[in-house]
Amino acid sequence: MKHLLIAAHPGHELLLWKWLRNERPDVVVLTNGAGSNEAPRLAPTADNLAQAGANWISQVVSPVADAEIYQALLDGDAGMFAQWVERLTAYVISQGIECIVADEAEDYNPSHDLCRLLANQVAGHATARGHPILSFGYSTVGHPSPPARLSVENHLVVELDAQELRAKLADMRGYAQHFGGQLQRELDSFIAEFGEEAYGRECLFAARPTRYEEADAPVAKPFFEIAGEQRVAAGVYKHVIRGTHLQAVADRLRGDGR
Repeated sequence: MKHLLIAAHPGHELLLWKWLRNERPDVVVLTNGAGSNEAPRLAPTADNLAQAGANWISQVVSPVADAEIYQALLDGDAGMFAQWVERLTAYVISQGIECIVADEAEDYNPSHDLCRLLANQVAGHATARGHPILSFGYSTVGHPSPPARLSVENHLVVELDAQELRAKLADMRGYAQHFGGQLQRELDSFIAEFGEEAYGRECLFAARPTRYEEADAPVAKPFFEIAGEQRVAAGVYKHVIRGTHLQAVADRLRGDGR
């Protein structure tokens, strides 16, 4: 089966360490990983993908800075995102891609949620053009192998042996230590919360609509709004990305007409 992985940020590929080696998918990374510190993280990701035998198709979607995505969301400008959907849909059909795997929308980071929204759009457009496709998601910040979801949701699981898990964790820690800062703090927090063994199972769950595609969307404020408000107060950002910004882009993509 031919797979396409769509990731919001470089580094996400390490969460699917063994799956990448098994499936050797084509890969799209939407951003260069430059957050508020403006330091891109593309080179280590290129190495990670090469070691796994995956094919990074940067000629289809060239990574941009998160700031560019955030500005488009603030402006309600779906032009770049519609272009990505069209390019990816054409690629999926022309290359006979049978399954899309992408970040799940977890209300944690707007780029992550946008990634899932775009993946859902690509799957829908491809199906509408006579190319039905499977679509799965994986957690980037939640429990990587949640028992409650495994018991009720359609899923695929890749099991790592002890040696593979050690190698995966070493790669994850090495990547985080190289860049430090928030990335290091996040990884330390996730491992402390979920435990190392949780990363020994790579779980892909059947894709779900985002809150921006559902009629009865959750009303709770996304975490990224709360974090954004804190960063604006601290002077890191000038504006808060809100769920309404993503909703406006989702509405424009649905009305794109293609």
